[in-house]
Amino acid sequence: METKTLQLAGNPAESFVVPELAGAGHASLIVIRCKRGFLMCGYLSLEKAEELGDVAVRVAGANVKEVLANKITGCTSKAKELGVTEEMTGQEAAEILNQA
Repeated sequence: METKTLQLAGNPAESFVVPELAGAGHASLIVIRCKRGFLMCGYLSLEKAEELGDVAVRVAGANVKEVLANKITGCTSKAKELGVTEEMTGQEAAEILNQA
């Protein structure tokens, strides 16, 4: 697993990448943990995050750079309450979620 510290909205956030299984040809599992919630790849369940009351945003991408650049593909109601909209990129959503 790879972990890196990112600067988003002037605050640190952590990215976690579990690389694809060797030879399996599947995508990596990616999570970016922010102060008030997280961005996640499609491997994780947005429905479960909603059920648990999490602030979560789903974004497709093969790496952290793509997750931040791509449009989000869904978010929980708690993320929407903070101002995240489905027209945003992962970067825009992450900056909202990483505000102090």
